[in-house]
Amino acid sequence: MKIDSKKLEAGAFEILIRMGETEQNARIASGILVNADMRGISTHGVNLLRMMHNRVKAGMLQLPTRTTIVEDRNGTTVMDGNNGIGQVSAFHCLELTTEKAKKYGLSMVLLRKTNNIGALGYYTSVAARKGLIQLLMTNGNPSMAPYGAAEPFFGTNPISIGIPVEGERPVFLDMSSSVVARGKIRLASLRGESIPEGWALDENGDPTTDPKKALKGCMLPLGGPKGSGLAMIVDILSGVLSGSSFSKAIKSFHTLEGPTGVGACFIGIDPNRFMPMEQFSTLVRKYVEDMKGLKKQKGFTEILAPGELELNREERSAKEGIEVPDEVIRELDTMCKELGSSFSFQ
Repeated sequence: MKIDSKKLEAGAFEILIRMGETEQNARIASGILVNADMRGISTHGVNLLRMMHNRVKAGMLQLPTRTTIVEDRNGTTVMDGNNGIGQVSAFHCLELTTEKAKKYGLSMVLLRKTNNIGALGYYTSVAARKGLIQLLMTNGNPSMAPYGAAEPFFGTNPISIGIPVEGERPVFLDMSSSVVARGKIRLASLRGESIPEGWALDENGDPTTDPKKALKGCMLPLGGPKGSGLAMIVDILSGVLSGSSFSKAIKSFHTLEGPTGVGACFIGIDPNRFMPMEQFSTLVRKYVEDMKGLKKQKGFTEILAPGELELNREERSAKEGIEVPDEVIRELDTMCKELGSSFSFQ
């Protein structure tokens, strides 16, 4: 079904408040969750409220979220998410990264002991709109096999990079190290659908198109050794360097095994330290125009820049409403009743 973005955000806010979050934090988290749905990334949208609720009931998610400074030195900072909502702590880290990059030209903020922070493209596009080049990466529980292995060791360990263009929409890359985000396999399992070959292995290390078997097995890395190597680097920068958990020590956000221990790495760059922002924007704008003007392959009507598809969907969702799976809406309504709220998403 389609639902108005403001209504969806109001409902998410209501649920977060009743789970024990502060108004400020609930406003941050609900906005980030709904933005993912607006961009067509439903696996990272309000669907995550179900997992948050389950973890709160099990005492495995600490609300209200507290993001504290562990160490702060000029352009670098280490933050602790204290096992709260990942989107809230990530937002605070982004703000600090932006502030320090504007002051020092370069900044790096590491976040430890948090949870799933959602779709990374949200943060990098926000920073890009503020005139910064933003790099962001985060690790996750072991769900992907290293190249050549038949059991999980890495998370899908995504990375996102945002590029500012003055007066226009930003360019941003947002990708996982795996062939596909694991959330898509969970969604296929929820809907009773099969998955394409080449996405995952079952628990015996054999290829599978059954999402339930894939969830018991492991994902495959994007581009074989390339995705495998990228996942390792993301894990080291996000988990090892931040003092958070990494590899097999990270727990899944979707099962009640204990605190996840997720880490994240934020790197901010001020283009003005290298050339005037106006000049940089002109060069990037021309770069994108040249790329989009290339001769197209058969069957292609347009060449898209990174992030363009998501931004197009976001704008369309703002006008026409957000497409949210019916099963997710039913779960949210059930959650509202359980929390004593009369709010209805339908």
